[in-house]
Amino acid sequence: MEKIQNNTSKLLEAMEKIMELGKNSGLSAEFYKKAGRYIRIVSSKLSMTPVQSVLFSAFVNSSADSSILLNEFAQYFNCSTIRIIKDMNAIDDLERRKYIRCSRSSKQRSYRVPMEVLDALKEDKPYVPESYAGMSIERLVAVLGEKFSDLEEDELTYKGFLEEVEVLLEQNKELDFVRAFNKYELDEDGKVMLLFLCHKLMNDDDDSISWYDYRNVYKDGLTVSYMRNSMRDGDNDLFNFGLVEHCTEDGVADTSCVKLTENAVVELFGQLRKPSGNIRNRQLLLHTKIAVRELFYGPRETAQIGELTRLLKPGTFEDVCSRLASKGMRKGFSCIFYGPPGTGKTETALQIARETGRDILRVEVSQLRSKWVGESEKNVKGLFDGYRTMVSQSSGPAPVLLFNEADAILNRRMQGAEGGVDKMENALQNIILQEMESLEGIMIATTNLTGNMDPAFERRFLYKIEFGRPSVGVRARIWQSLIPFLDAGTAEELASLYDFSGGQIENIARKCSVAEVLYGALDNSRLRAFCEAERLSGKESGSKRRIGFDYELG
Repeated sequence: MEKIQNNTSKLLEAMEKIMELGKNSGLSAEFYKKAGRYIRIVSSKLSMTPVQSVLFSAFVNSSADSSILLNEFAQYFNCSTIRIIKDMNAIDDLERRKYIRCSRSSKQRSYRVPMEVLDALKEDKPYVPESYAGMSIERLVAVLGEKFSDLEEDELTYKGFLEEVEVLLEQNKELDFVRAFNKYELDEDGKVMLLFLCHKLMNDDDDSISWYDYRNVYKDGLTVSYMRNSMRDGDNDLFNFGLVEHCTEDGVADTSCVKLTENAVVELFGQLRKPSGNIRNRQLLLHTKIAVRELFYGPRETAQIGELTRLLKPGTFEDVCSRLASKGMRKGFSCIFYGPPGTGKTETALQIARETGRDILRVEVSQLRSKWVGESEKNVKGLFDGYRTMVSQSSGPAPVLLFNEADAILNRRMQGAEGGVDKMENALQNIILQEMESLEGIMIATTNLTGNMDPAFERRFLYKIEFGRPSVGVRARIWQSLIPFLDAGTAEELASLYDFSGGQIENIARKCSVAEVLYGALDNSRLRAFCEAERLSGKESGSKRRIGFDYELG
C-alpha cells in the first residue's frame, strides 16, 4: 500500500487517492474497502461520515469549476444519478457546514467549493467558518450585505437566510444597532425589509428601494405582492412605527419607493450617520485597494495609455481643466476603451486610477435597468447626480466614473421607436448623452463592440483607445508574468501555439494555481490540457464569457 507523503497535505493526498480508486467504481462496497484507509483520514480530520468524505473529495476534485453538477459525479464514479441523490442529506450537511456552497438558480442545483476551504485543506486542517460573535457595527452590516447577496444569487434559501441572520444578530445583541432593531415588534417579513433597507443604505449608499427590489428579497410571489402593496399603501408596521416613509420628488410623494426615516437612521446607526446623509458607497473602489498589476500592450496602446495617465495625474488634470474653461470648452473627460474580451480594458482603467490616486465609482449597466416605467431613467439620473456630488465634495482628486461593459447603452438609438422597451432605451441614452455634455469629472466606458455605436456617443468620447489581441511577443511576456516558473522557450512556444487573449492566459494561470493546491507541482501535460480546454471552450461557446481582466468588488 502506498504511503502518504509527509511534506504535503495529508488531507489532499488522501482525497486524491479516494478519487483515483473511485473512478468507474460504481461506489461499490469493494471501493469503500480499498479506499478505507484514505476515507478514514478525511473522516477523522474533518469529522465527516465515510459517504461525506467521498463526496467532498469529489467536490474538491472539481473545485476549479464554480458550477459543479451532481450528474458529473455519477459519470465519474460510473453510477446512476439516483445513487448520488440518495446521499443528498450528506451533501446538505456539507453545505450547512459551509464546506460547499449551493446555487439553486434556474431550478437547478449547482455547487462550488469556496477558496477559503481549499486554503484550509492545503494547510491540512478543517475549515472553520468566521465567527459572528463580537463584531463591530461596520462588520455586522457588511456580513448582512453578504447574506443578502447570497439570497439574491440563490446560494441561500429564504429559510437559510433567516437562520443565518438570526444567529448574526443573536451573537451581537450587545451592539446598539441590534438593541434598537430588536425593540421593534415586527413580523418576520417586516424585519427582513428593515434589514434590507439598512443594508442598502450602509453598503450601497442607496437610501431608497423600489417595488422592483422586493423580488430580490422575498422568494415567494405572494409575499412579494403583499409587501409591495402594503408598502405602497402605507399599511405596514414599518410605517406605523415611523421607520419608513415614501420618497418624494418635486414635493410629491412617490409611493413606488420607500426609504428609512431620519429618526430611524439616527436610532439604528447613531454616530455612524454622516451629516450629509450619505454613507460611503460600497461601489466606490478606493485607489489604495487596487492591487498592482503588470499589463502588457502593443506600441500603439502603450503610447495612448501613457498619455491618458499623464493627463489624469493630479495637478496636470486641474491645469488642463482650467485652460479648457478659460476657452469656454467642456472640462469633463470621457474616454472609451474598446476591443475583444480579455484584452485588459477594465484592468487598465483600474491601474490608471491607482497610478493617478483616483477612486473608482464602478457601474454595471445591467443594474441600472428596471422593468418599472420611469425607474431606469431615475436610476441613471441618480447615478450622475451622485457622481456630481462626489466630484464637488471630494477633497482629493476627482473619482473616475467607470461604465463597465457598456455595449448595450452605446448602440444606435431607435428611430421612430414605438415599443415601450425601445422608448426606454432611447430615454436612457439621451440622459447619458446630456450628462456627458455637462460632465466635470472623468468617465471611462469599456465595450467589446463598437460597430453599432451611436454617432452621438462617438463624438462625446475625447479619448478612444482600441485594445487589440496581443502579438506573439506580448503573449509570451504575459505567460511568464502570470506563470513565473515558465522558461522563456516554453512561454514563446505557448504564445505561438495558442492565440489567447491576456484574460484567457490569466484564466489558465488561475487553474494552475488551483491545481498546485490540489496536486502539488504542476506538470507540462496538465498545463497543456488547460490550454486545450480553454481553446475548445472558446471555439464552441456562442455566448460571451467573462474571462477578461475583470476586477470583482468584494
